[in-house]
Amino acid sequence: MNTKLLAALLAIFPLAAQAQSVVTLQPAGEDGRYTIETSVNGVGVLTYYTEENWFVSMSTTTYLFLYENGYIDDEDVKGITTLKLPDGSSSKGAAFVIRNLKVGDHILVTDIPAFVVSKQTVPLIIGSSAFESLGDVTREGDKIVIGDLDDIESIAEVVDPVDSLRIAAQAHLDAEEYEEAVSCFSALKEKDALNMLTQYQYSLLLGILERDEENISISRDWLSSNEGKSLTMDYWIHNGMGASFARLGDNANAISSLEKAIGTYYKLFNTSEKGIKSGNFHDNNLGSTLYRLGRVYAAEGKVRLTETYCSLAAKCGYQPAIDFCNQYKIKY
Repeated sequence: MNTKLLAALLAIFPLAAQAQSVVTLQPAGEDGRYTIETSVNGVGVLTYYTEENWFVSMSTTTYLFLYENGYIDDEDVKGITTLKLPDGSSSKGAAFVIRNLKVGDHILVTDIPAFVVSKQTVPLIIGSSAFESLGDVTREGDKIVIGDLDDIESIAEVVDPVDSLRIAAQAHLDAEEYEEAVSCFSALKEKDALNMLTQYQYSLLLGILERDEENISISRDWLSSNEGKSLTMDYWIHNGMGASFARLGDNANAISSLEKAIGTYYKLFNTSEKGIKSGNFHDNNLGSTLYRLGRVYAAEGKVRLTETYCSLAAKCGYQPAIDFCNQYKIKY
């Protein structure tokens, strides 16, 4: 796909076609790298300049901030591309267009191609090749002198744009950045792009973050489309819903969801209350669910059911249940 990019506008002084512009570089600490004053779609962004062969690259954190706050729109995202980095490695990330990139005090370029690099920690990097695309470039001490500006074509390999959000979500999951991952999943939901796995991950994260009403809504959507396809996932969805209902004080729905979670786990591991009571099955996941159900029954004032499920949880080896049973003299 050919897109006319880098059509240059002069922000302050209209210049003739062959006039030059000057960008002043500022040293950035002892590493010797230089910074440039820039703004991306109206937002000031810390930017480094490099003379290595690079276009314009952005960190995942900066990209998500701009995207989530409306400074990068869906139509700006062009797909996924694999970039060859200066150190010889490769990075797969989103290709997008910066609608307005202001450099220094004088240069405003529009529709410039940029790329998300997951391993990048610097918010934005502008390489010498990006300036070369603007025209003849010479370096004079701490200044870059740019000649007349030209057009270039995007080098992005266009794929499904939602892949960039899935990649970002997984990166945040790997880094245990759960709030950021939820934001990615939320954007996927708005695009109607939650598949079985991502919707499952989304519901688990909402449960972890105790965003209970959202979790219940997403979990119900998941169950309506996917229940029965995976016993493991069914267990975690019902378990998470049960926890959310319990936190909201909806004990009736909490009991229903937790009982479904327990029944699913019994099927998954071919066990039962009898198997647990015999001492042949020890599992913390099941123990935590049994214990949670017991505590909900305790809130309902149902002593016998409280003792039943807390003792089963203790037999599973779940330590909080063991402590609870010991405290209240419940046999297990």
